[in-house]
Amino acid sequence: MPTCLHCGKPLGGDSVLCYSCRSVESVVDVDASVRERVERYLIVASLRCADCGDIHGTVTVDGTKYTATDFGIDSVGDWEQELDKEADWMREHRDDVTAALALLADEWPRSVAAVRETVL
Repeated sequence: MPTCLHCGKPLGGDSVLCYSCRSVESVVDVDASVRERVERYLIVASLRCADCGDIHGTVTVDGTKYTATDFGIDSVGDWEQELDKEADWMREHRDDVTAALALLADEWPRSVAAVRETVL
C-alpha cells in the first residue's frame, strides 16, 4: 500500500500526500528561492540516463526543456559535483527543503522520495 511521501501515513487514493499533508501544504510558507533551488536539483538529477548512466537527457518542466548544457554540465563528473554541492546545501537547510519537497511531491513523486531517502 502506498504511503504519504511527507508523513508516511497510508494513502487511500492516487495522491502522493495524505489529506492532512495536502492541507498543511496550502498554509506552509516556503521561500520561493528554496523551492526553485530544490526543483533545480531535481531537474539536474534527472539529466543522467537511468539506463546507461551518461548525461544526455532532456527534462521538460512547465513547457521549458532543460539539458545539461543549461547548467554548465559537460560530464558525469560535473553532474556528480553539482549534485554533491546541492545535497550538502539541502542537508544544511533541512527544514526549508522538507517543506519545499512537500510542495513538489505531486510533480516529482519518485524524485522527492529519493531525496528524502538519500539526501535528507
